[in-house]
Amino acid sequence: MEYRRRPFQNLDARAWQNLALAVVFAFYLVQIGYALFTNDLFNSLGLDYRAFWSVGRIANTQGYPYIYDLELQAKFQLPIAQKTPDQDFLLNTSVFLPVFIFPFQVFDLLEVNLGFWLWTAINLIGLILYLQFFTQELFGVRLPPRTLAFLLLGYPVFENFFVGQVNVWLLICIGEFLRATLKRKPFVAGLWLGGLLIKPQTLIIVIPALLLNRSWKTFLGFVCAALSILIISIALVGTDGMIQLIKLWLGYVGGIPGNFPDNMMNWRMLGFHLNRWFTPAVGGGIAIVGTLATILAGVYLWLRPLDDHSPEYGVALLGVLAATCAATWHSHFHMAMLLMPLLIYTSMQKTLPDRFLIIWTFFSSSVVGAVLLISALITSVGFSLIPGFGGLLLGLSGLLLNIFLLVWFIRYIHRRRSILPA
Repeated sequence: MEYRRRPFQNLDARAWQNLALAVVFAFYLVQIGYALFTNDLFNSLGLDYRAFWSVGRIANTQGYPYIYDLELQAKFQLPIAQKTPDQDFLLNTSVFLPVFIFPFQVFDLLEVNLGFWLWTAINLIGLILYLQFFTQELFGVRLPPRTLAFLLLGYPVFENFFVGQVNVWLLICIGEFLRATLKRKPFVAGLWLGGLLIKPQTLIIVIPALLLNRSWKTFLGFVCAALSILIISIALVGTDGMIQLIKLWLGYVGGIPGNFPDNMMNWRMLGFHLNRWFTPAVGGGIAIVGTLATILAGVYLWLRPLDDHSPEYGVALLGVLAATCAATWHSHFHMAMLLMPLLIYTSMQKTLPDRFLIIWTFFSSSVVGAVLLISALITSVGFSLIPGFGGLLLGLSGLLLNIFLLVWFIRYIHRRRSILPA
């Protein structure tokens, strides 16, 4: 009788990881395929691109002063989102400073579907090329293909491309900030940090950390970039337009349609869900205490200035960004792409444990897969999930990911300081 080897026998850890990477990639393709099959483009797939495209259309047709008019945003978004009369429509708003709108004016010149796929392709190619460039510039070698695969298949990257977000730009700004810092060009580093103003909430801990670290030239560069962006923005939309934008920002803090706090990866998300089961005082109290504790943990180790060429600096910056993702008021999973240049930097330095790349790739994607499977099984027998259950699990996976990194960063710095002279 001929012996047939059973599949997946005698696989080592590396082979199992390769198999798992293939499964995650297939899982992402299935989600994209399902969205296309159900005609869900610009309702889930491309949801955020829809908002960015609409302000580009308004800037081209009505003028910059009108880009924050929510009625106009809804007018342009509705035809591409509500393809059938029975589809629900939820306005997704864009709250970028005016200076960052120009790329979407260019994409408005294309047919909207083509524009989304071209936007996706440009960002994906740009991401891969930049990660290779970043690694080559800092370490003189190419980023190992296996490491690149682990990074690209992390859930934050998938979500960024699925909804059509802009986090590749944020990632490049952080990467170039780090490169300029390591090259002892602090003013240039500060200019790159100004690029994070596309999402100002990303700066709530980084700026205090820079000041505590006495990085005065870097801070000056940031102030110059920020003032330039602010002056150009006021020139484009006027003071009334800026007031409208500030009102939208305040709305994002308090909660407006399209904000989706239930599936964020921060303490606000946890408080939102706890409010469903307990009193607002309980949910809000836990969210506030967790947020403040995370911010304090993110900055207190900078009380002793860090040498920007020491191994501790990259680890500390990674910890600050992880703390930011957990503490800031608007923090969806895709924003964790900010961490990727620091993951590469600390991984190539052998300061970051190899297991974290495994966690980055498989933890949250496994949670999403489990939620979808459980939802399908429960629905098949006539029941439904507890409201918000999927968002809670996804958000918790992101919050735990950030807290894990922050705790690791604190322990690493403490260990280093215990063996090095003060």
